[in-house]
Amino acid sequence: MRTRDGRRRDEGRTVGTPEERQAMSGPAPGQARPAGRQPIDPRFRRRWVEARRAEGRRRLRALLAGLSVAALAGLATGLLYSPLLRVRDVVVVGDVHTPRAAVLAAAGLSVPGRVPMLDAGSASEVRAVEALPWVARASFTKRWPWTVVVSVHERRPVAVVADGAGQALVDGSGRVLEAGRRLAGVVPLPFVAGAVGALPGGQVRPSGGTSPAALSELLAAAGACPAALARRGVELEMASTGLEARLGGTATLVVLGSPASVGEKLAVLEELERAVDVASYSVVDLSVPQRPALTPRVN
Repeated sequence: MRTRDGRRRDEGRTVGTPEERQAMSGPAPGQARPAGRQPIDPRFRRRWVEARRAEGRRRLRALLAGLSVAALAGLATGLLYSPLLRVRDVVVVGDVHTPRAAVLAAAGLSVPGRVPMLDAGSASEVRAVEALPWVARASFTKRWPWTVVVSVHERRPVAVVADGAGQALVDGSGRVLEAGRRLAGVVPLPFVAGAVGALPGGQVRPSGGTSPAALSELLAAAGACPAALARRGVELEMASTGLEARLGGTATLVVLGSPASVGEKLAVLEELERAVDVASYSVVDLSVPQRPALTPRVN
């Protein structure tokens, strides 16, 4: 049955035109669905939900693992810095000339039980120990749970120089090891003229027209001096002709000349001192160590 406007009445409802009925019934077979939101396959939706849940579980496990590591690290740090693991015993090795108390004070280990084992032997403490006059190198070894070993390697003295209060003991680099008292009779080392000492731990300075380079050459010659000559009281100085030496108790002038091969020249002087009466000669020229020239003293 149709109405006046051409529409068919179907069971009391107006269906509409063929186009409207087609839109209401959906696309025909083989015809593309109009653009718009497409329905989601329930299987894809389940997979997506499961993937999101798995990702959430992974994040939760990572968070719990991170919290566990942080808690363990905090517990370990607290234990390492607790009074249970603090330095109680200190062993000092190699302190022949350096007082043990000075090493402990420089290392910050004078008071037992104050410094955590973890902090002992820091770079600043190593530098503080190495700043002591006699110390060339220092190292720290930890023997858990309570002991620290401080090993010091002391410098080797090579010469004695003058200072305002008496004499100063120096090493090959010119570092002053001791000062302020007479050392010539205590330490059998060459005396270097043309230098003035400083406070222990400081550097010796050139004096009397001696250049810094000449002072370095004098210290190198003192370091090469044989022990037997050192016991004879050798005095080294720099002259216009080069290095010169005098043996204690004699007026003999020993001409060493160029600093080259100074160790060989001093070894020849040691042999001559044993073989002849060097004091009977006014000049011993060792500029060429293979051909020493001795000038007899004229009375």
